[in-house]
Amino acid sequence: MLDVLAHVKAFEAYLKSLNRSVHTVKQYTIDANQFASITKNSADLNEALQRYTSEIQETYTSVNSINRKYAAIRQFLGFLQTRGVIGVYDSLLLQKLAKEQTALNVLTTKQLKQALHFWPHQFDIALNEEHAWLALRNTAITYTIAELAIKPAELVRMQWKHVDEETNELTVISSKSYRILLLSKELIALLQRYKEHTHAFMPLTEHSPFVWLGVGNKLGEPISVKTIERIFKAMSEQLGIKVTATNLRYQAILKEINESEDEQLFRQFGYARKWVLDERGQRFPKNNE
Repeated sequence: MLDVLAHVKAFEAYLKSLNRSVHTVKQYTIDANQFASITKNSADLNEALQRYTSEIQETYTSVNSINRKYAAIRQFLGFLQTRGVIGVYDSLLLQKLAKEQTALNVLTTKQLKQALHFWPHQFDIALNEEHAWLALRNTAITYTIAELAIKPAELVRMQWKHVDEETNELTVISSKSYRILLLSKELIALLQRYKEHTHAFMPLTEHSPFVWLGVGNKLGEPISVKTIERIFKAMSEQLGIKVTATNLRYQAILKEINESEDEQLFRQFGYARKWVLDERGQRFPKNNE
């Protein structure tokens, strides 16, 4: 019998040394613990792997979830090999399962038009100053995602110092990197209008560095990703169609793919590898009318 449970803590420390995300470290450690508990009652490593893969495939229906767990165990076993704890094993037992390519949910041209008109209309019919400000903020959020295809987590990090009105550029801050995107004059003008309206509506936030503020938030603090989700949920309920930050982002990506031949286009959307954008491109609907 092989007992590798004692090495899980060292594996966790190893993942942290690689600067893996907190979420990855947590999940990979859980997976390593689960696998280690199986090895204690197995005759050899390959038997443990067979039992583990059978259990995972019976428990999970998502190919992505299964492949993620396989990836965790491959890394754990690689860690054990470099330390001489185990020898070779049958790598085919942890071979990635083929993914079923499902079509991505992208807005049609009609749905996009409805989404872009929703919050401006709410601004026009606003009954008080607060409703007008919220509608203008939500308009600016919707148009920023629709033009730049940035993610909600990137959106809520936006600060006014990231917007360069002289060069019409926005510095988008990701968790471990940044990129610079060109803004249209129309979007720059909309952001400036929102900024002026915010200072008039909430004068005490004039020196807040953050772009996207909330009425119920601590003064000057930014809204959260959850707030972005609620904005799109409210829009969807009123329009009777599902509009999310993600499918609005995908619609913008699809437009750029169809119009650009830039080999570095994937960087514009915050992808680390070209194959990720290629994979998304294969899953976009062919007819998006």
